[in-house]
Amino acid sequence: MKSKCLILVFLIFMMCGCTAEVNLDISDNKIKESVDITFYQNALYPKDIIKSSFRNYIPVYARNLIVDTMPDEPLEGIDYYTKKETDLGNGYKFNYSYDFNINEYKNARTVKDGFRSYNISFNRDDHTIALFAEGTLLYFNEYPELEEVKLNIKTDYLVRENNADEVNGNVYTWILEKDDSNTINMLIDTSDVVKKVDNTNIIIIGSIIVVIIFIFLLLVLKNIKNNKI
Repeated sequence: MKSKCLILVFLIFMMCGCTAEVNLDISDNKIKESVDITFYQNALYPKDIIKSSFRNYIPVYARNLIVDTMPDEPLEGIDYYTKKETDLGNGYKFNYSYDFNINEYKNARTVKDGFRSYNISFNRDDHTIALFAEGTLLYFNEYPELEEVKLNIKTDYLVRENNADEVNGNVYTWILEKDDSNTINMLIDTSDVVKKVDNTNIIIIGSIIVVIIFIFLLLVLKNIKNNKI
């Protein structure tokens, strides 16, 4: 039996043309992690090798070693990612997901093995979640072909602070690049949920207002006309 150093699940085989996107959904006192890995076949890695290379049972916590042995089976008392795979014809898309309690996410493999400096904490007094990480992603050093990693954090809670590279509605995106010292900073207030705007209702209300104004103008014009006669 042989054990190997823990590796970030979404960076497996990244140096072989693999792409990855890490998605976090923060809601209901949970941090739901979902990692998509897309791996296209090439001369070194045909589809059968790709399929067998991505383990079915990967521990979610960094404290649990990944044992490089077959068969690929779970061990009692260890939490594993849920794995799904999609056949793309010329490769595979793998998804690894797990729902963490907020106070446990600081021990997640993706965090603990990703940065030398990080802090994830939940303050019960003011109901805030603080997420902070800085420095170059450690696995850029191990995988020279890796250029960037995309991190998306989605939440309906009020975001008081963030330094995201992109913000689209309630999704905050960081592009972690190889040659930069990346910093992730986010402060979330879980006591305040951002009210979602229903565009359909806005359109209906706006239409009603337009009709009322139109009718009012017609009545005014009619009154003016009658007074002139």
